[in-house]
Amino acid sequence: MFDIARDPKIWERIRNDEAFARHRKEIKAKYDKVFAVRPRAANAWDVLEYPYNNPNRSDSFNQLQSSALLALIYPDNEEYYRSLVETVWEICNEYTWAPLGHYNSYYDRTPQDFDPGLIDIFGASLGFSMAEIKSLFKDRFPKLLVDRMTYEIRRHTIEPFLTRKFFWETHNNNWTAVCTGAVGGVLMYEDPEEFMRQLPRLQAAMECYLNSYDDDGMCVEGTAYWGFGFGFFSVYAMLLREFSNGKYDWLANPKVKAISQFIQKMFLQPNVLALFSDVNIHEGYWVGLPHMLKTVYGDAIENLPSDQATIITYYHWAFAVRSCVYFNPDFVSTKLKNETYYAPVSNYFTKRTDNYGFALKGGNQWESHNHQDVGSFILARHNKQVFCDFGYIGPGHHPGYQSNRRNEYFQPSSFSHNLPYFNGKGQGGDWEGKARAVYDEKTSTVYMDFTHGYDVKRVHTTLQKAERYFTMADDEIKMYDKFAFSEPAVITERFVTTYKPRVEGNIAYVDDVRVICQCDATLNVVEQPFIDQLPDENGNYNKICYLLDYTLNGDNTEFKATIDFKG
Repeated sequence: MFDIARDPKIWERIRNDEAFARHRKEIKAKYDKVFAVRPRAANAWDVLEYPYNNPNRSDSFNQLQSSALLALIYPDNEEYYRSLVETVWEICNEYTWAPLGHYNSYYDRTPQDFDPGLIDIFGASLGFSMAEIKSLFKDRFPKLLVDRMTYEIRRHTIEPFLTRKFFWETHNNNWTAVCTGAVGGVLMYEDPEEFMRQLPRLQAAMECYLNSYDDDGMCVEGTAYWGFGFGFFSVYAMLLREFSNGKYDWLANPKVKAISQFIQKMFLQPNVLALFSDVNIHEGYWVGLPHMLKTVYGDAIENLPSDQATIITYYHWAFAVRSCVYFNPDFVSTKLKNETYYAPVSNYFTKRTDNYGFALKGGNQWESHNHQDVGSFILARHNKQVFCDFGYIGPGHHPGYQSNRRNEYFQPSSFSHNLPYFNGKGQGGDWEGKARAVYDEKTSTVYMDFTHGYDVKRVHTTLQKAERYFTMADDEIKMYDKFAFSEPAVITERFVTTYKPRVEGNIAYVDDVRVICQCDATLNVVEQPFIDQLPDENGNYNKICYLLDYTLNGDNTEFKATIDFKG
């Protein structure tokens, strides 16, 4: 199984072809970094709040995938092979493959009562990594190591799955796909007969995952969780199709094909993705996923720029190895086609022209990994976000971020998004409705009623209607918002940018983008700190953004502006 990775010619090409120079460089750089210092012991209590801070977990993932890839690319290099063997032994010696924080967060366990059989997204992924690496290296590994791997894979993954039920089997986000896909992959490799007995259970869980998508294929969890969740779904689907000789083929499902096209619709410019929800503002995608899917769907998957793509990503072997073996330089493009994408069910809209990229998001406040961003938009130009969405909050101790307190932080709150606020208060939890997007192709206008982004029952009790229109031309965007209240309200329209603006009256110049306010409003610019996910050249994660606040004067309830590129 996974026959493409067993072909020595594939690895010979990766070793010698200039098209794979970046692969070799990234993998070697990761290997040098993680093997420079052996992982230090983590204080268990330090990772209770945020499980991804565990250095043992991230280092073991990266050591495993980088040493395994280099041992495949350079099969005669004794150092890489020895590093792989040592890493596998260390992982076999770990008591649990799940990070401590997930015991506490998802299973209501404490450090006093863990056991090695709780399957989370990282433990499941590691089990799959071990099973697939064992399959690829079993003829090179010592028999004792192969036997030990077999035992530990069964102890950490197979036996727990056979003897328990897990919440993620009926969940509706990336956890379902990651855990199900990884466990299913382990069973295909390790115990094919048991896999067939468990197939109905696995397929039902994957059906549950697909139910989290509408038929238009948009991932409301955001691009990162599309790569993570749908990535594992696709890995599982490809293996299952090969395992069953095509009898079980998720990839023949039209909805799966639509989901496969999600990432191409999120590109606003070659280096800018529409990054809504809990994502990294510098987010890319793992290059093997669209390339692998293109072998199935052909031209329905667009050729995409690769500058935003990664090889070593998310600490997951399944993605890294497929970003090697499925990578095809013919599937890479340095230019994006000018396109307009409209998803009427998920309520997403994206548009690319020669001058800009634009995205508008509808939906509601109960989406997985959501921010208070219903009705928000992103504008990109010159391969950068101009009017921004910053994604999740950067490194640091952020108690409560993964709870209902998350919106106390600037970045997930509506105050960090390109949205209006009323009487000094932003969006909240209207959990009952959905902001609907309607696109009129004849007038190139996208309309959205985003009233449901605001908590009209408890906070904005006088708000009756919030409507947003964007009329799109190739060289300008006309913006029109109108509101209705049962009594007077202070209405403030906000634009968020990392560029320091230049202001002339009610005209704001942001780089070479010009916002011309065409209504009675007062503009105020506020400097606002935020925590980026990547440091600057001085290692500083603390950055400054600028909030352009237009407050409507008098009893005005309409905001009109033209955004053009004559700054």
